[in-house]
Amino acid sequence: MIAALLPLLAHGADLTQQLTWNLSVKGQVVGTRSVTVKFVAADNAQQRVLESWTELHGQAGSVRLDWRQRLTAVAVGADPAAFTSVVDEGGRVREVQGRFTPAQWTVSVNADGRVKQTDWPVGKIDLSTADLMDPDTRFPLAHFETARILSAESGDVVTGTVKSLGPTRLDVKGESVQCTGFQWDSGQGRQTFWYSPEGFLVKYEITLLGIPMVAELAKPPPGGLDDFPVAVGTPTIAESDL
Repeated sequence: MIAALLPLLAHGADLTQQLTWNLSVKGQVVGTRSVTVKFVAADNAQQRVLESWTELHGQAGSVRLDWRQRLTAVAVGADPAAFTSVVDEGGRVREVQGRFTPAQWTVSVNADGRVKQTDWPVGKIDLSTADLMDPDTRFPLAHFETARILSAESGDVVTGTVKSLGPTRLDVKGESVQCTGFQWDSGQGRQTFWYSPEGFLVKYEITLLGIPMVAELAKPPPGGLDDFPVAVGTPTIAESDL
């Protein structure tokens, strides 16, 4: 999709799109995830800046849900996204950072007053959960038979097999949306993701806090360039604690 945006980016127009998913457990909405995607021209390269806020509240069986996450991720050119993620889980806060270089991934987790930093060779991590939300990622699940995914929520690296579920149509607020699905099976269970032809994540099923959850877009995904409002000027990224 980014190829269609290059003429506008070359003229200094930054493109922004906002997406919101409703997260539900057994059909009951327990929270939302919102993501602002910014396509930015900088130093003869294209950046995708993702700013995400996720909030879960409610009850799922015997589990009380009180979980929030603020995530900022930046992907430059063909690189996977570097990210900073702050999670508040029932008052316990942890920060996860993932930094990519051509030589390695550096992952740091700050939790309970302790900082753990791990350097991973690039061949040990394929993408992160932030990349799963990037509509123009160069690392879509379609490229993998086995994917090693870094969790922006925990800092763990999990390996799983990828299976294409093929094309299907999903109903999003009364509109039929063509999607392609992928299944990722790991030791932590099965997760599924459905993407529009433009690369937007339409629906996904994951396990979070040990609970199976379904996330669905609150409205149909963008169909192309005409759906992008144009903003003037270069955006800044402001990170704030929860």
